[in-house]
Amino acid sequence: MVTTSVTPANAIYGGTSAAGNPIVVGLLVSQNATSAGCSGALVAPRVVMTASHCLTRPAEGIWISAPGTDLRDITTLRIQGDKYFIPTTFSMTSFPYQNDFGIIVLKSAFPNAQTLEIAKLEEVKKWMSEESSITHLGYGCTQLVDSPPCGATSPTPNQLTTVFSKEIPAQFSALIPGTFSVTKISVDKTICGGDSGSPILKEVSGKTIYVGSQSSSNGAGCTKSCNIVCVATQGLPSANIELVDAAFKYASSSLPAPTPTPEQSLAASKKTTITCLKGKLTKKVTAVKPKCPTGYKVKK
Repeated sequence: MVTTSVTPANAIYGGTSAAGNPIVVGLLVSQNATSAGCSGALVAPRVVMTASHCLTRPAEGIWISAPGTDLRDITTLRIQGDKYFIPTTFSMTSFPYQNDFGIIVLKSAFPNAQTLEIAKLEEVKKWMSEESSITHLGYGCTQLVDSPPCGATSPTPNQLTTVFSKEIPAQFSALIPGTFSVTKISVDKTICGGDSGSPILKEVSGKTIYVGSQSSSNGAGCTKSCNIVCVATQGLPSANIELVDAAFKYASSSLPAPTPTPEQSLAASKKTTITCLKGKLTKKVTAVKPKCPTGYKVKK
């Protein structure tokens, strides 16, 4: 049966294990959650990029799993959200969603995380025109169903290789040009219920480049047939440069004060003595940060 409905893009069906991948993360509803409703990309130690429609609860109500981990293992590091950055042009009034791209800045940094290069809009357009290959990662469904939604999502991440599409189906004609990319999907390489926001990545000259966050699809949805031209769309950071700059600026300026080492604490608490002079009068002052009384000057 031909279907022309447009449904939220969700988890990856098929592909291979992406366990241990340093980029893909799950968006969790609590620190001890064991499944993800959306995925995202850790593009910097405190910065996660995802789909805006995944950000429906307060920032502090979302926890981010350590990248590439098994979500059933609640002993792994999870970090709480601190602040969202969502485009002013993002809209959920009708589907597909306009400019469906969002950023979460975390309360603290994941250790040893790298900062990814972000694809430029010109690069994305070129790759789409060439129908270039792309890597898609996410937590999601593992079985096909007769009709959406799919069943329980996978607690471990998967990845697959698909390609960009240069053709944009009529279902997405309402989207603002230049704000999204398009990738091809099928019953073997597709998007299923439960995992919007999952990243697509491009390898260029040995570098991993972040392209965008999964937003929507126009067909397969983890069902057993796809009789129309099936594609999925992604929200792009390259269409939201000012938003990206604001998020990175916030992430670098709002870092918590570092915890002093024991040596620093000892040094800070150590008392010293100074000599203060006022004419012929002499007075010694001992304190952690000694100061001379009013009218006295420190003896040089």
